[in-house]
Order: sequence, then C-alpha cells, then structure tokens
Amino acid sequence: MHMPPLFPHPPLPGGETGRVAHACMAALAPVSGLPLPPASPRRALGSMAGSLKQGGAVVARVRHVGTETPPVSDGDAWDVGASAGAWALRYRHAAKQAEKPLLYLCSPASLGALRAVLVESGERGIVCNDAETQASHWPKSVPPELPAWLAAQHNCIPFDPATGEEVRAILRSALETLYVEQQSGYYYLAIHDEGADEDADEYAMAAPLSAADAAAASLGMYRLPWPGPAACRVRLCGAGKTLAVVADAARLLKEDWDIATQVWSCPSYTRLARDAQAAEQWNLRHPRAVPRLAHVRHCLDDSAAPVIAVTGYGQHIAGQIGGYVRGRFIAVGADTRMETSAPWLAVTALKALADDGALPLQFVNYALRRYALL
Repeated sequence: MHMPPLFPHPPLPGGETGRVAHACMAALAPVSGLPLPPASPRRALGSMAGSLKQGGAVVARVRHVGTETPPVSDGDAWDVGASAGAWALRYRHAAKQAEKPLLYLCSPASLGALRAVLVESGERGIVCNDAETQASHWPKSVPPELPAWLAAQHNCIPFDPATGEEVRAILRSALETLYVEQQSGYYYLAIHDEGADEDADEYAMAAPLSAADAAAASLGMYRLPWPGPAACRVRLCGAGKTLAVVADAARLLKEDWDIATQVWSCPSYTRLARDAQAAEQWNLRHPRAVPRLAHVRHCLDDSAAPVIAVTGYGQHIAGQIGGYVRGRFIAVGADTRMETSAPWLAVTALKALADDGALPLQFVNYALRRYALL
C-alpha cells in the first residue's frame, strides 16, 4: 500500500546514520520460530535496549530525561540506571549538526514536562513515555490535553502499543522511517507494564508477529488471530491496555451470546486517521487515477458490521477513525459515561447489533441483568 511521507521537509541523507540504523533494525529482528515469554511493552523495550547494548553495533547512549526512576522488580529489564548508556544510534541534527540520541526513555506526566523532553530531543527520534506505570488520578496517568496535543502535532506519530512485540514492530518501522528514509519528526510511544505475568492473556503475544502483522501494526492496526470462522457480526478495536479488555468482551460475546467477533489491535488511531485523510485528498486531486485505499479501509471495508473502537484516552482519540469506517461506529474512551469493562463493551456491541436490526432488542436487557450492570 502506498503511504505518503509522514513528515514534510526531510533532512539530508546520512550514509553512516543509515548503516547504523540498519544494524539496529537487524538486532531488533524477531527470531523466527522461537516462542517468546509474554512481555509488557515496558519490559520488552528494556530487553531490546539491553540487546543493543550487548550487540556492539552502536556507540552512543539512551537519553534518560529528568525523571525519577521507580524501584524495579527482580528481572525487570527496564533498569534505566543500568541501561542509560545502552542504545547505540546517534544522528546529526539538521539545524545544529549536533549529535543526539535516537531513543528517549522518560516519564513526563504533564504536557509541560513532555514539551521539555521534546526541546531536549529537538523533536527528533523515538520518545518512550512510561508515565502510565505511575499512580495517578488521570486515565493512563497523563492529563487529557497531552494525547490531544500529540494527535494535533503533524511532525509526531503517537502510538499506544499493547504488547512487547508491537513495540518491536514500531521501533523497527521508526528506525527505517527516520534514519533510513531520512524523514523528519519523531515517534511517541506510551509504554505500560501490564501483561508480563506467566499466566498472562494469550493477547500478550507469546510468538513474534508475522511480517505482515508487524507492517500493519506500524501503519496503525492489524487483526488478531481470533479463533472461529472468518465471518463476523461485530468488530472490536483496542489500543494499549484496552486490547485485553476488548479480547475479554469478544469472549463474552461468543460464549454467552454466540456472536462472532473480529478483534483488531490499533496501536495508533491517529496514524490511521491521517492516512485516511491523505488518501481522500490525493483521490480528490487525481480523479482519473486508481484511487488510493487508506489502511483503515483496507482492514475494515470488507463488512458493514458495527465497529467499536476503544481507547484508554479520551473518546475523541478513537473517534478519529469514525468517518472512515463503513457501517455503525462507536468510540469508547476513558471519558465516556459507562465503565470501560468487558461486560459493558459486550452490551455496547449487542446494542449496536440491535440498532442495526441484527438481533432482538431484549438481548440488551438480558445482558444488562446477566452482568449486573443495572
């Protein structure tokens, strides 16, 4: 699929930077056929930084910016104190020709603190924020204006990965985009630390993503291998920690109501929406050319079944893709009135199907009583 440049005005190419980026990408490549222990994004990222440190392919450091590091548990690979000299890629800043690290490990819990990190980085590189691991009264431990601000920054591609393997796919894509293709701008990853237990859900991904799924994840969404027939009656989309909740809702729909469901991981609703906007604009300007198909349409246009998109941020983050979805669309976020839980999502799916005339409305009442939601 054709993708337009992410950011305008790319910096001049640098041969050495490209060679080092290729070395890092090779070091981060998954080992085919080997099962992986379930890993949270935070633990996986720490492990990847450690592997680059030991690989000897790079020569610089990770930049850990101005935040206190909480005590780490035994076996936690995100030991920032030990890994602060780990990452090996530098690049030359286009304006100052000054060397900067590629990766910033930080915990800014406010928009002001994040903007300070971006000043430090020159708005260049890969910014990984693990503020979500800290206690806070805010959903995902950051105020609502932070994700809204990121979604409005066109030199930034924000991601909310659900698993360690999604982090791997996004990092490799970022390396290629920023340091091989030499596009300007930065990637932002919200990093959480759930899903690393031995009895973790199957959606913690105990195997590497396929090449196709890894590429699709870096574009914003990919389908999970949900058991059962390919035909479905509803599509559930989740990002970050909400993906596990979405998977639980899909199980309830199947086990309790015999509703076939597709489950999609959407690490970046923002990238999906921007790609769809760019495709629409290109098609308008080139009416005689073969139309470009946005990634979200490529994934979801094969059916008019309802789509429920869930995010741990505000509802508007998931709502960005609503105008590009065929059929009924519902966005659910931390600011919606109902609780973001598997039973509520199952009820929401049943209501969407009832509104489409696909099942009797009394199913919704039955579900509300069954899950004690009244």
